[in-house]
Amino acid sequence: MTGRPAGDAMGAAYNPLGENPEETTMFRIGSEERNWVPAKQAGVERAVLWEVEGGGRTSLIRVAKGSTIEMHGHLGKEEVYMVSGRIRVGEHELSAGDYHHTSLGERHDLEAFEDSMFFAVTEKVIPGR
Repeated sequence: MTGRPAGDAMGAAYNPLGENPEETTMFRIGSEERNWVPAKQAGVERAVLWEVEGGGRTSLIRVAKGSTIEMHGHLGKEEVYMVSGRIRVGEHELSAGDYHHTSLGERHDLEAFEDSMFFAVTEKVIPGR
């Protein structure tokens, strides 16, 4: 599986090591280099760290207390690791250090009980997100 470091808001590839991201096997994106982009839901921001050919990506997602993400389905698996805060994903309440897995076709919504951040790896991006 090949991928590339995530692009900026305009889609330009970000490569901390030079002009050939396909030749890069190890790289770093420092906290000061993250490009936080508002999601379509109020109070939700995403910093895409890595994009994979075929539609997968790795992201950090920040959700403000009280924000929600509507019910949605998944076109591939999604893995979430909670960095900070407390959220509800479907019927599961998650807090810092928790892991959550969603399989292809499963549906859930999300609600933030506190300002929260999670690390997410998705096989396929949901259209419009």
